[in-house]
Amino acid sequence: MSDQILTYPHGIKYQLSGWDNQVKQGLYGSIPCDAAVHAATSNVTEADGELWWGDNVGQWTHSFSSADKHPFNQVKSLASHKGLHWWINTSENKFQRSRWFDIGAEGNRKAGLSVRDSARSSWLREVTAVWFLFNGHDTTQNRDCYARVEKVGIRYRDPRGYVRIKPVTEKLGDLRLNEGVRGSSKHMFGYMLPGEERVKVVDNKYHFLGLRVQIKLRRGGTGANTDTLQGGISAIRLGLGSRPDGSYNTTNKRALVGRGNCTWSEFNENKLWLETR
Repeated sequence: MSDQILTYPHGIKYQLSGWDNQVKQGLYGSIPCDAAVHAATSNVTEADGELWWGDNVGQWTHSFSSADKHPFNQVKSLASHKGLHWWINTSENKFQRSRWFDIGAEGNRKAGLSVRDSARSSWLREVTAVWFLFNGHDTTQNRDCYARVEKVGIRYRDPRGYVRIKPVTEKLGDLRLNEGVRGSSKHMFGYMLPGEERVKVVDNKYHFLGLRVQIKLRRGGTGANTDTLQGGISAIRLGLGSRPDGSYNTTNKRALVGRGNCTWSEFNENKLWLETR
């Protein structure tokens, strides 16, 4: 098999079908950051006043060696593939809990703290949007049981070397924030930064560090039944440029992406470390 170099489309959005074929797929799938996940155990209020809920209940799992639990690179079919997923069994009426997950290096480091030289990423520039598949496969399909993507932020190393977390707020994909899902389908979440934040990230040296995703599990009904609530994240992609919402076509320009496990102390934009397979 010939080598493939990881690339991303620049200034365009993904098609909602066949999207797994729209990016060259490097090691660990197709997100250029450290293969690491941190699950919240408490609430966090960031320096900008943004509150991230970290209800430490239920169970969560992922695996970079098991196909059905891999968080980075799955197709839209296959209901057995839940990726990085959080679940709980409950009979509590009007139950709802939220929990954030940091994907990539420097998990659980608040905005404003220095990014350590040992942190690993591709340090990709101009990341302004995020796309992923979200599922509620195991969620009970009655009694108002749902899984939701509550909010998402892109994590950066800012121009001064500090952690920054910028929420994405402008819809690109087919799933709305706080829209409940359950059943066998995977849903494409796609959102970008607001305009002024996109310009700031593109024009300045904001380097991609990872993501923060907050999931809500809900059982809004009543009764004594014990139900399963589950939300899962898989097949993550990024959007690049100041306008990552242009129409997809195969001739648009692409960005060459370095390997996802380069430490900041090793990183040199003039000597980009590539990964191929």
